[in-house]
Amino acid sequence: MSYLRFILRAHKASPALQYSRIQILRCSLSPRMTSTLAIASSSQNVTLPDIPELYDPNFLNVLIPPTDTGRHQTTHAETPATPKNPMIDALQSTSHHTFTENLAPTYDSTLSPTLDAFQCLASYTSADDFNKYLENAWAEDPELTLRIIWNIRSIHDGKGDKETFYKAFGWLYDNHPRTAISNLHLLVEPVCTTPKGKNKQGCSHGYWKDLLNIVALATVDELGVVSRPSRFLHAERMKYKYGRELRQYQKDDGNAAARVQVSLRKAAEEQAAAKEKRIAVGAQRYENLVAKLAQPKYRALYIAVARLFSEALVRDLHILDELDALDPNANRISLLKQLSLAGKWAPTPHGAHDRHTNIATAISLLLRHAQTPSRFPSALDTPLEPQESATILRSFYQRWILTRLRSITLLPEPLMSANRWTDIKYNRVSSVCMKNNTVHFYKHDPDGFEKYLISVESGRKSISGATLFPHELVAQAVNLARDVEPRENGKFPALKEFRKGLALTKLRVVEAQWKTLIEKLRESGYIDNSVAICDVSGSMGSLYPGAKFSKKMKDIEPILPAVSLSLLLAYLAKPPFNSGFITFSAQPKYVQLDLSKPLYETVNTMVSSEWEMNTDFNAVFLKLLLPLAIKNKVAQEDMIKRLFVFSDMQFDACRGTSDDAADWATNHDAIEAAYREAGYEMPQIVYWDLGERGTVEVQSDRKGVALMNGFSPAMLKLFMGEVEEEPWESIEDDGETKKVTAEEEFNPLNVMKKALMKKSFDGLVVVD
Repeated sequence: MSYLRFILRAHKASPALQYSRIQILRCSLSPRMTSTLAIASSSQNVTLPDIPELYDPNFLNVLIPPTDTGRHQTTHAETPATPKNPMIDALQSTSHHTFTENLAPTYDSTLSPTLDAFQCLASYTSADDFNKYLENAWAEDPELTLRIIWNIRSIHDGKGDKETFYKAFGWLYDNHPRTAISNLHLLVEPVCTTPKGKNKQGCSHGYWKDLLNIVALATVDELGVVSRPSRFLHAERMKYKYGRELRQYQKDDGNAAARVQVSLRKAAEEQAAAKEKRIAVGAQRYENLVAKLAQPKYRALYIAVARLFSEALVRDLHILDELDALDPNANRISLLKQLSLAGKWAPTPHGAHDRHTNIATAISLLLRHAQTPSRFPSALDTPLEPQESATILRSFYQRWILTRLRSITLLPEPLMSANRWTDIKYNRVSSVCMKNNTVHFYKHDPDGFEKYLISVESGRKSISGATLFPHELVAQAVNLARDVEPRENGKFPALKEFRKGLALTKLRVVEAQWKTLIEKLRESGYIDNSVAICDVSGSMGSLYPGAKFSKKMKDIEPILPAVSLSLLLAYLAKPPFNSGFITFSAQPKYVQLDLSKPLYETVNTMVSSEWEMNTDFNAVFLKLLLPLAIKNKVAQEDMIKRLFVFSDMQFDACRGTSDDAADWATNHDAIEAAYREAGYEMPQIVYWDLGERGTVEVQSDRKGVALMNGFSPAMLKLFMGEVEEEPWESIEDDGETKKVTAEEEFNPLNVMKKALMKKSFDGLVVVD
């Protein structure tokens, strides 16, 4: 029997039978042939240097011993008091005066280091500013700063910005490594719950892949703020060689046979060069990994991630054994729900993360050390070369642990790779996977996918969409306008019809995911007595049918999240405040919405509206809201209580503002004065910054104002269900906590603390 045929049959057998066959095969081969077969499939050196702390639960204290002084060196308690002078204080109060791009007076700081960090840490923040914000915030309040860092990542209770989180975590890892490593588990534990407890399982702030990304970024020195986009996270794609380019070297005077020989020779040369390059790159990566593992801080991070994965996999394997022991007719749902997603995201041998870190080897070693239910091959008990031993161990880990877990959790990716499209359970497909692969489902399983969409539209099945950003769905709706309603006939009517059918299918998916997003957010309640104000001026960018939008956070034009969050707020608001929102550029307008219409039609209507270049924010209040209230004699209790301003905050200078240092007045000051003059109380305003300039309209203690930023709809939950008076804890200046209710003063600092004091962040601890 040939070696290939033997291995193919072995893969179809049980674990014990497979490895007994491999043992027979090993006995029939010389040691040199066995070693060659084991390592021939890859140029990667998959071994690890000796890591004795890998099996020690106390590894963190061994590698980074705790100190009693480290944490207190950065606190203000030890700083001597600075003498005060009234004139100097007055001058210092002007040091944060600045202007918007349109020359309106504003501020460059809230005067609270923690609030500055909460408001200004983003993908566009420069390296110097990023580190400065975190250093100042940590000096003011380490516990709150740690919560700010986790809030940046939190998908369900925060801003959901993973790349900005990696930068912030990199700063934490460099400056407070014990704290960074001690809290890693809170990225993947299900600590986020809804107020009404509808999701009993809970959700995590991040996902398991975050752990692998963090280790890989630390390995290639890209964890933290770097001067260029991460090459690991944004690897360059291979350039596509077009036919004309490939044929250039074939142009000669020879016959067809000669051209074939030229092509074969060229291909052989390219393959040899590619192999040589892979070997060199693999050797360099291994050398770098060994050097990194010699550093205690990196070794502690590496071990922490490997142990988190191995412990979760061991728990999941025990659950699989319980499932196997059940009667075939028994209810398996409760056990299946206990399975984690560690098996899905665990590093595949020779995958992107493993090629830089050999983390699959570390996890395999831990699984074997833990004596998992899966029996490892007896070949590992015999003397072997390190590379051969690691290869066998990793092969078993992939075949009998990862494959088994990924199969029972019905992951779509393995089925897609195996061309088993009709076996995919579409209601088990994640939000991002559904968004990225709708075209493939439509192409490879049109009937099955159509039946699934009909079931979703009729309410019999669900579709995932709660973790998507609203601007991603709105961007798809705008992009698809060209294919749904093509403006030209074209030369290929069949192709046009195919594109139209595909576009309509994509729109059905977008519509279903939008509804899922709304339903998930409504679990936290409704937003009462609130209306959105959407900046549609020229500085925000533009929307038009067929537009192409960047997927990178820092390159997204603010108009897209502004419109998306304004729409979302209208859907979440209680009647009659769900009927529309206000846009402003040169002239403010109230956009009437029909929420019974599909998202695509609503967005298409908005895109066709007339938007102008100006950013006259004051006009919303001085030309629309106040004049209408005065004319119609609207009572104070009938005025809109809260307004959400989605903008890049680069307002025009308007009547009532002042750039005189002694009488500095921003747009907000001018609006407040106008309301006071008209005899009305100023509505609460939530300034939601979607730009990259870092200016703020008010400072930290301004009553009736909140400051927010980012594109995540999860932050809207802060303002939902406020009829419930459940108190939250506020950290006072002396370090003590007190109970605070929603009725207390509404200001930027209190709203930030309300966001950060959620129960899902309670497990975070500062240890250095």
